[in-house]
Amino acid sequence: MSDHWETFPCQMGNHVAWISYDHGLRTEIESLPFSNCARFAVVLKSPDERGLPSGEEFSHLNAIEDQLTNVLSDQTGIQIGRITTGGKRHFIFFTSWTEADVASLAEQLAEQFDYQILFCCEPDPERAAYWSELFPTEDDWQVIQDIRTEDALRREGEAFATPRPIAHWAHFDNPQDREQFIILVSEHFEICELSESPRGDHLSYTVRLAHTGLPDYGSMNPLTLFLNRSAKECGGDYDGWETQVCRD
Repeated sequence: MSDHWETFPCQMGNHVAWISYDHGLRTEIESLPFSNCARFAVVLKSPDERGLPSGEEFSHLNAIEDQLTNVLSDQTGIQIGRITTGGKRHFIFFTSWTEADVASLAEQLAEQFDYQILFCCEPDPERAAYWSELFPTEDDWQVIQDIRTEDALRREGEAFATPRPIAHWAHFDNPQDREQFIILVSEHFEICELSESPRGDHLSYTVRLAHTGLPDYGSMNPLTLFLNRSAKECGGDYDGWETQVCRD
């Protein structure tokens, strides 16, 4: 089984949520021999103002998760993800267990770790828990890419203190779509450069945009979401951003 996990933040109603899921399972999910979806919701004892865990509570949650994955493994189930939001951490599994089995395990863990643990178990032949609740949307993928880029810059010694030029690219199949995109976004940028080049079996109409700013996730993500949505609206593809490392 795969163990390639992705983690990203999103908004669920009025609450911030952090979602983690096994991305590698996407190629195996339909062939898993488990017909039910089991959820264990651990009620946090001391969530922060966002409803997320803090301090030593992380170690308690990790211990509960380790116990769950030890019991629900191999022939009995597989963890597909977790969602932390609204003062709870939800551990989600596909399993062959019944609701009675899940209830028994939840009660054992609640007593062992002194936590309130809510649970449910229901059929999920469509794998909706994976595809609809955990798997990233287009916007979520952009969040993941921006977090990865911040992490890569941080590993290079980036201090996130000095504004510098940041370049973005978008590609279109015709100049009319590119022009519509430029009309939508150009007021936010200091530089707008056009070019054409072969891309696969057709000519790509490219725009390079640049602005001055900080390359941290919080600064970049609102802008990259705007560019990604605008490019899609105009029939094109946003191709990401790059910048230099400033080590202070």
